[in-house]
Amino acid sequence: MFEEHLYIGISDLKGLLFSIKMQKGIDFSQYALSSLKRRVENFMKRFHFKDIDELTHKILKDEYFFELFLKDILVDTTELFRDPEFWIELKRTTFIKFRKLERIKIFLPESNSGEDLFSLLIMLKNEELIDKSEIFLGSLSKLNIEKIQKATIETKKMEVNIANFEKIYENGNIFDFFQEKGHVVKFKNELFKNVKIIKQNFFSDELSSKYHLILFRNKAIYYNPQLKIKALNILKEYLITGGFIALGIKEHLEYPESENEFETISEMEKIYKKTL
Repeated sequence: MFEEHLYIGISDLKGLLFSIKMQKGIDFSQYALSSLKRRVENFMKRFHFKDIDELTHKILKDEYFFELFLKDILVDTTELFRDPEFWIELKRTTFIKFRKLERIKIFLPESNSGEDLFSLLIMLKNEELIDKSEIFLGSLSKLNIEKIQKATIETKKMEVNIANFEKIYENGNIFDFFQEKGHVVKFKNELFKNVKIIKQNFFSDELSSKYHLILFRNKAIYYNPQLKIKALNILKEYLITGGFIALGIKEHLEYPESENEFETISEMEKIYKKTL
């Protein structure tokens, strides 16, 4: 039987976002509304909400359900080494520089799944850099943090991960980094020894550290222009001079003074180096 698509108006969505901002302190109002609207509609359909008022009441009164809401509407990555060309370029342009450093600090803000983290750790291990690396991952969602910490992937989803990995390391074996446990594979615990995962509102929770590399791939495409500029300015402050930032292939490092403060390392893969 055909099920009619649930539709909410932009004014309804803005009302929901205002309520979340006032009661939860999380501001989604400058996210790209069309994309966010689709994700909220899908969430409402999944849990059989009839209207936005019912959803608003539930997520404001039920903290666990609010965490479910966050987990669903925040965009995640679904593959290890997604866009293998990016990882090849990252290895070629940045990891070679890291060999000269005594310590390497890497930041993955706004992370909602573990795939980029796992990919990074595999590459650091293969390039013999993992023992001198400190990796920090920030996520807004408590449930996503728990999912990342479990570090498991369904075996049936490994086919694309294997194909991506072999484009980077032709003679490698991705299962060197996993243990099989029934219908899932689990990322080896020893690779997490220098990883810190924190619950973080990227736009309001400040960190005191500076980083050599920040991975911020395909995040800003879900922001409006004003929020994108704000995010890029925050990221700039987190980078050391000479540090690298990696954006998605659909992104550009564009904000006032960016041309004077960054050097383009890879135009194709959107990797930049801070010069000031």
